[in-house]
Amino acid sequence: MHALAAAGDLLMSGVPESHALPAGQLVRQATGGDLDAFEQLIHRFQRRVYGFAYHHLRDASEAHDLTQEIFVKLYRNLGRYDQERPFEPWFWKLAANTTINYRRRRVPVPTETTDDEAREAPSGQSPHDPALVQALAQLDPSYRLPILLHYYADLSLEQVSQTLNLSVAAVKSRLYRARAQLRNALAEDEEFTDSPK
Repeated sequence: MHALAAAGDLLMSGVPESHALPAGQLVRQATGGDLDAFEQLIHRFQRRVYGFAYHHLRDASEAHDLTQEIFVKLYRNLGRYDQERPFEPWFWKLAANTTINYRRRRVPVPTETTDDEAREAPSGQSPHDPALVQALAQLDPSYRLPILLHYYADLSLEQVSQTLNLSVAAVKSRLYRARAQLRNALAEDEEFTDSPK
């Protein structure tokens, strides 16, 4: 439990990512009780997880809470990881499921991003156009998750397919449809803002 208490402090500590050991080896060590290995896993994934959470929730404080919840779930479920399979798809599936459950429990998504929220965007990332953030929020989760996993969590198409239990062709199809919906939403927003009042 000590690692769980430290997880919140580690998330925003700014310690550089450690890539000395493969994730699978860190997981094996963490499963055996090595808290340093678990901390290295947190450092390795914290920025991508926070970015994923932020773009899903559009609220810096809630993204921080969700990030912590994802790492707590990781710690509690390390024993369930099949070490014969790649770690990242399993981890991102856990993160995606945790995010879906978190969204079900929370109050409705805010409709606008405030200036304060834009300034609180994940460190190292520039805040996105509020219209894009709004358009992402309006996507059905079956389209939003592949977009976030591929573009914000930097997973390959194969990793997204493993994470979501879809074929690569299905992931490509969902990404294509999601991009089309985003283009339409952004075009409509542009027409609305450009129209004379």
